[in-house]
Amino acid sequence: MTLLLISLLRTAWLSDDAYISFRTADNIIHGFGPVWNVAERVQTYTHPLWLAICTAAFAVTGNVYYTAIALGVCFTVAAAMILAHLASGPWTLLVCLTALLSSKAFIDFSTSGLENPLTHLLLLTFLWLWWDEPQGARRMRRLSFVAALCLLTRMDLAPLIAPALAYEAWRLGLPAAVRPAAIGFLPFVAWELFSTFYYGSPFPNTASAKLNTVMTADVRFQHGLDYLSRTLTSDPATLPVIAVAAVTALLQRRREWPLVAGIALTSVYVLGIGGDWMMGRFLTAPFIVSVGLLARATWLESRRVGLVTATGVLALGLMASWEPAILSGYGYSYANNLLHGKRTQAPLDNETKTFVKGVMDERRYYYEATGLLKTLRSRPRPNYEWSVEGIKLRAGGDRVVVRSNIGMLGYFAGPRVHVIDNLALGDPLLARLPGGTLTSSIGHFPRAIPAGYVETIATGTTHLADPDLAEYYNRLHLIISGPLWSGRRLVTLAQFLVGRYDHFLVSYVNRHRGTEVSDTSTTGKSSRLACLSGRCEYQRSACRS
Repeated sequence: MTLLLISLLRTAWLSDDAYISFRTADNIIHGFGPVWNVAERVQTYTHPLWLAICTAAFAVTGNVYYTAIALGVCFTVAAAMILAHLASGPWTLLVCLTALLSSKAFIDFSTSGLENPLTHLLLLTFLWLWWDEPQGARRMRRLSFVAALCLLTRMDLAPLIAPALAYEAWRLGLPAAVRPAAIGFLPFVAWELFSTFYYGSPFPNTASAKLNTVMTADVRFQHGLDYLSRTLTSDPATLPVIAVAAVTALLQRRREWPLVAGIALTSVYVLGIGGDWMMGRFLTAPFIVSVGLLARATWLESRRVGLVTATGVLALGLMASWEPAILSGYGYSYANNLLHGKRTQAPLDNETKTFVKGVMDERRYYYEATGLLKTLRSRPRPNYEWSVEGIKLRAGGDRVVVRSNIGMLGYFAGPRVHVIDNLALGDPLLARLPGGTLTSSIGHFPRAIPAGYVETIATGTTHLADPDLAEYYNRLHLIISGPLWSGRRLVTLAQFLVGRYDHFLVSYVNRHRGTEVSDTSTTGKSSRLACLSGRCEYQRSACRS
């Protein structure tokens, strides 16, 4: 356990994407509500529960950087303590802790500022109840409640836990399972009702931004394969641990098949959506469930087998194509960041190892600027070119800017600066327009800015040149910016949800098909690396974290 804590502190960092949520938390603390741009009610986060925890913690400490890292460390240590409770013996625990230390994905995203550590804690809690809670209605209620918290942390955890819940409902009997399951899911149902009323959608804006693209299913699937391939070479312990745990669970503990089915469904889901921009991020959830399964694996209980298996897992981790997770620390970085006003250029070999097959090693990229051991004396914290630019925007006269690197920039720019995100994660209109190209990197789908849109945001009056898009935007604007309890807004919201105004959007898209923004994200190097190397125009608008 001590070694895990040391490893977390050595590798602690924050990602740019985390600052997207931190800006919303900051707006809540300062009375603007759970919004990203203060003039619009838009859900730019995918983890309501994690955001609530972070917001409360930030309000108490008055500090974002250290607090976010501390939360990640605390939740990860708590998850490891539950794992120790679940372990059937000291040798199974040794294998499990070795797996955690050897998994780059687990180590990287335990302190990234994203929701992964809370996900790990909740999933292990779910396993605890699955194994130790007696059969009955209370078991169904408690499993449903933890599942609801999982969905409030990330909705796409549903494939991982749905088979277990379905099996539990069948085992209890569907009529008897309905009431306890409904009670357990009340927090999630309440959130969905609030989200639909407040934001105008039951789903995060980021879901539309990442799924509403021109990319076809076969291209996404290939991206998914590239995502797994990239993980296997740079993080060789994570996927084998998942595979071994799933196979042995079926062979030795066949009643665990719902958990294995969840892992399989999650794998299919990750392949279907094309993986992610961040290497390993979407694999930590099935990985922690797999480690939990190993904690109860009877074949690991003997000293010899446990030691041999732990040694094998450690050897896999040490085979990483870059510095292994268990050894990485202060020197793990891609030094191509603007630090203290001076740019440092890393060798090309370092650059190509950071961004491979459209997948980025996020910690390596950001650690130089946001790593805990790197930022102890920096001002601002983190001292990165996007945070520096955000501070300049806060002090300057610009009130509406178009950017794609919206995390640190948006947070440090403050609430008076309206950031139009041309990747649409933070923009409600652009998220509803198809984005990217067939060669886009997953999660990075740029949109062309419609004529008159910047002027519309700047003035508060519709200046959109296209009449159909203007009609659609007027309804959307009423929903996200109009008085919450206005009868006209509520009627428009109801009509909006059933697709009453979709024809305006379809007409605009059909008329402008083929005029999408040029996507430079896969021309040799990633757009982000191109921007930081000075090869990107339009104020780095084609790149973001």
